[in-house]
Amino acid sequence: MRLFIILKAIVRLTVALILGPIVVIFIILAIATGIAPLMEYYSSSLDSKALDRDELLKQHPEMFLMSIPAEVNAASGGRPYMIMVRMTKPNTPNTDLPPVIFPGGLASNLMTMSRHQDELTKRGFTVVNFDRLGVGFSDAYDANATRPPSALDVAKEMNYVMTHIDGINENTKWIQVGGSMGTNVSTAFVCLFPNQLCGFLNLDGLPHAFLKIQCKKFLKDGKDIMGVMKKIRWTGLLRLVFSLALKPVLPIMGDTFTKRQLIGTMCREQFFTATGLEYITLMSCCDLECAAWGQQATTELDNDCLRIMASLEPDESVIVHESKGIKREITQQRSKSELGSRYMKRQDPEFVTFESKFDAMALRQPEDVDRNKTHCNWPQPTPSHPVGNYVGGVHNDTIIYPLAPQFKTMVVRIMCARDYTGLERDYTQEARNHAAARCTLQSLNCNNAKVYYYPDLSHLNLWQQVDEVVSITLDIARAVREQC
Repeated sequence: MRLFIILKAIVRLTVALILGPIVVIFIILAIATGIAPLMEYYSSSLDSKALDRDELLKQHPEMFLMSIPAEVNAASGGRPYMIMVRMTKPNTPNTDLPPVIFPGGLASNLMTMSRHQDELTKRGFTVVNFDRLGVGFSDAYDANATRPPSALDVAKEMNYVMTHIDGINENTKWIQVGGSMGTNVSTAFVCLFPNQLCGFLNLDGLPHAFLKIQCKKFLKDGKDIMGVMKKIRWTGLLRLVFSLALKPVLPIMGDTFTKRQLIGTMCREQFFTATGLEYITLMSCCDLECAAWGQQATTELDNDCLRIMASLEPDESVIVHESKGIKREITQQRSKSELGSRYMKRQDPEFVTFESKFDAMALRQPEDVDRNKTHCNWPQPTPSHPVGNYVGGVHNDTIIYPLAPQFKTMVVRIMCARDYTGLERDYTQEARNHAAARCTLQSLNCNNAKVYYYPDLSHLNLWQQVDEVVSITLDIARAVREQC
């Protein structure tokens, strides 16, 4: 068996070495002769028809445009704008189930998790998904836009959507399902708009420690990569790359939207502009989170406390991969990123001692928040910091609510990918420790929390586990009902 695996690997490597240069030469010739740009021009014209909002609204009666006042988002340039909202309702509404909202991730849009939305709706949930300013089917930024949305901007936008949806009472509490950056947006929302969420699903949100340990590199990469992509999109190369990259993922996205719509949104100039700006938005959310956790933020912990936090045993370690037919199974398997030879248990004396100390660190009231003790030093950031004057994004009179009391009132579930293969450059061991510690941070501050580790899944494919996300969201709803 081992020999077969080795031979198979050799064959694959040989094919790659032979075909790789051929493919590269073919692509260069296609671009140089003008064939690829012509094909891209033709594809772009087809995209325009597939992405026409009027036609889209005819095809999808569950979608609508919502007008957002200018004062909601400072990045709008002082003008009102339209965002696209997709609201799906079950045939037989279940009043026992809270509504669910999906704040989008970085470089994603409301199509990305459309199958999750459809499956949750089949289970009785009313689900709202929306595209932020500049994203997906919403209005694009002004042509010369350089001011990225801040944490305050995206939180206010999310709040406006939640409080202006027809058919849902303004005082209704929601479950948020935040994939990647969506969790960071939701955390910023919790800091600024208290007591509006009853359930919080952290679907591998970015650790706030990236603000401290990799912010400059993260922002530089984002700006440079998006800038280059915007300049070369005319070549047709990006359409080819996106098509190949999304090929195995398209079945996961379901059939609500077409392949052309999924790929087409990623090949527009609007996509690269918005994604480049939202790298800074993401860091702004991380900065606000650091302030609202105070001394409990993983960036504030000494190395020993960080080790203890990162070593706590998850509630479940799960093997699953729906697209490969691997069914859910509880395992004792540990990923290579875990510290030590065994997990630390909550009843271990060392952890008991730490937890008592940790609880005492929690901020209790808004006046406990130290606005100047964050890694970007807002509201008066140092000019040399890469996030600059956009950091935090709150005004001096804006109330910031500590996160610890908020998490006490919510049902919290955390899904954490643990396979960092191919991401070592961005996820150093320090970053992995902060990711694990952040799971512990959120769970310790909650009376009803569960942490799930996925040793074989990466950040990029964790969100593809539709059944897993739906099942955990249902678990949140059940726990919320029991608490009430």
